[in-house]
Amino acid sequence: MQIYLLKDLKGHGKAGEIVNLNDGYAKNFVIKNKIGKTVDNAVRSDIKAKADSEAYKNQTEIASIKAQIEKLKQTPITLYGKVGANQKLFGSITAAEITTALAEKGINVDKRLIVFNEPIKAVGTYNVNIKYNHQLNGTITVHVEDINAK
Repeated sequence: MQIYLLKDLKGHGKAGEIVNLNDGYAKNFVIKNKIGKTVDNAVRSDIKAKADSEAYKNQTEIASIKAQIEKLKQTPITLYGKVGANQKLFGSITAAEITTALAEKGINVDKRLIVFNEPIKAVGTYNVNIKYNHQLNGTITVHVEDINAK
């Protein structure tokens, strides 16, 4: 008997999958305990509708991310820090500081998406990667300057 699993069933499958089970096990345990339900045309159409909805959501999310990546390319940011000898910063530039600077320019990026190739500990210009979902990556140009040069 084909069963659409509503919850994970150890040894048989995960929620959202269609599995083949013995009739007695399916009727007396799985269906009775609302772990799954028999597969019929209504269930198949629900599965298809959920898949179509998920695909549409992914497409719109990808389009939104690509638009934000284009905006990031055109929006360099400048951050200021206290500088000591050899143009080295006291401390380093953090993802939170970059997120705050981007928010001031109207771009919202989660700080957990920002990935540094190396820590930013000196004055200069850096390219910082932003890793989004769906294997999409963006880059932002960060200029670091002395706070006294403002």
